[in-house]
Formats: sequence, structure tokens, C-alpha cells
Amino acid sequence: MSSRTAKWRATWIPAALVAVWVGGFGPGLAISAALGQAAATSADEKAIRALDDAFIADYNKGDSKALAAVFTEDAEVIEANGDRYQGRDVIEKGFAGIFANNKGAKITFEIGAIKFLSADAAKEEGRSIVTPVKGAPMSNLYTVLYVKHGARWLIASAREENDPHVRPHDRLTDLEWMIGDWVDEGADSVVHVNCRWSKDQNFLLRSFTVKRQGKSVMTVSQRIGWDPLARQVRSWEFDSEGGFGEGKWSRDGERWVVKHEGVRPDGTAASATNFMRRERPDLVRWISTNRVIGDASVPDDEGYTLVRVPPPPRQDSQGKPGTPNTRSSR
Repeated sequence: MSSRTAKWRATWIPAALVAVWVGGFGPGLAISAALGQAAATSADEKAIRALDDAFIADYNKGDSKALAAVFTEDAEVIEANGDRYQGRDVIEKGFAGIFANNKGAKITFEIGAIKFLSADAAKEEGRSIVTPVKGAPMSNLYTVLYVKHGARWLIASAREENDPHVRPHDRLTDLEWMIGDWVDEGADSVVHVNCRWSKDQNFLLRSFTVKRQGKSVMTVSQRIGWDPLARQVRSWEFDSEGGFGEGKWSRDGERWVVKHEGVRPDGTAASATNFMRRERPDLVRWISTNRVIGDASVPDDEGYTLVRVPPPPRQDSQGKPGTPNTRSSR
């Protein structure tokens, strides 16, 4: 496997030799026993590494059935976000769901260590890196417990943990295209949106200004960041009237889904499901649906078309405006 970063080294041989010699055997028998055990361990380690290679190949093919087959019947998988899968059938369904939502994603392993706990049990620790078709790679630390059934090694337990070396900034690169100025021009209002990185580069900051007849009627500030506990992108919003809310973001193919909940200035709870789709580098469709205010559902969806504001016109050598930039059609 090309991504291997470390190899397990057998450090137990001196201790094994001492134990044998103390027991009264001669050096020849001690060396012979140690070499025999080393050969067996080497064969088992090769079998586990071959299992890792097969796992990568089956994952990259999206074969959930083949992946589930390398787990014991009562195996347990715990993801970094706390989701737990118990049993081979449940694990297979979990992989099927992953492949349905992330078609074409590829995985690699960086094995840190393989430690044999006994003749029939081994622990592997390392890092897994999943690269989606679009977007930044996702890295997690993992610990896998292998058990030997007959001549075959199987996974009895697999646990993921957040990788502390992945910066929050890197989690947001899929949304970096939002940076800049955008505008939605409706029949009776204009919405201006500005997006930029925070000074620490770990949050995206957006500001919205709503104008009617040229006058500002509301402003909204939004901060988008990575929630390491929930393992997803989240946003927090505050408006100039005293309302506030938060959203949970997830990617669904070519669009983003934002589950939003908030409180209006009068104390009424509100919620909505928002869909954002980038149709072109300079055009984004935003639809708000399933809207609820208090106990009442709002029947109609609300839609916006945000168009990127072009840079100001270039000036010629004499300081006069050159050919003006024009906004593309919707």
C-alpha cells in the first residue's frame, strides 16, 4: 500500500529469549523458538495487511457486501461522530448508505502500528483518508481489533476518532467559492451578500443587507464553521432586529442542505430546510422550504437567485474607465 507511513517492528524477541533461558533451555532452542514465533507473526501480519489492501479495494469499488464480509457476525463500528453500528448486517447497510451519499469516494490507510495481543488477536492503529469526488479529503484516526477465526483474520471492532491535525479551515474549502460579493434583485427588494474568511482563516463570515426602495431594512451577520463534535459544518446568524438562529449543513451531491432553526425578535420559533445549489461560478440558486413559524406551516417556498458581483471596471492609462463589466444573465 503506497500510503503506508510506518512498519511494525517485533520488539519482543529479547524478552522471549530471556524467558526461555531462565526456564533452563539452551541458547539453540531459545533462538529456534524465537525464530519460529517471528515467522508465524510475520505471516499473520502479512495476512492483516492483505486484508487492509482488500478493504481499500472494495471500498473504492463501493462494494458494501464485500466490506461487511471481513467483519465478525457481532462486530461493532463506532464512527468519530459517535454513530454506532452493531452486527454484520447493520454494518453492511451503513456502508451502503455511505456509498449512496458519496459516490466515487476513495479511501487510503496510513498504518501506524500493528500489535499482536495474543496468537489470535491483534490491534491496528492508523489514519484513514477519504477523498470525495469533489471537495477536500476527510481524515480520521482509527483503531481496529482483529481476531483470528481458524486461518482467517476478521475485524471484531473498529473505532474512529477526529484527526486533530486537520485544520477547521480545511473543512470549509468546499464552500470557499462563496467568497466575494453577491446580489439578488427582486421585484421590490435587493439583497446584497458579502462573504470572506475570518482573520484566523477558520470561519467564513457572511453579511446580508436587505434594501427596499434604496433603504436598508435589515442586516444579518453569519458565521460558518466546523463543529468537531457533530462532525459537520454549522452556521450561526444574528439579525439587526434581534432574531438569531443556527443551521446544520450537509452536502447532497451538487447541492448543500441547511437545516435551520431560529428565534424571531418576538420570541416565536422558526425553522426551515434550505437548499443551495451552485449552477455556475457566478450564479447560485437558494430555495427555502418546509418553513414553520410558531405552530403554523408556511405553504409557499421562497427562492433567491444570487449572482456574483463583477469587479469594478478597469481603467486605462489615463485613468478613464475601460470596457465595463456586465453581470451575466440568470
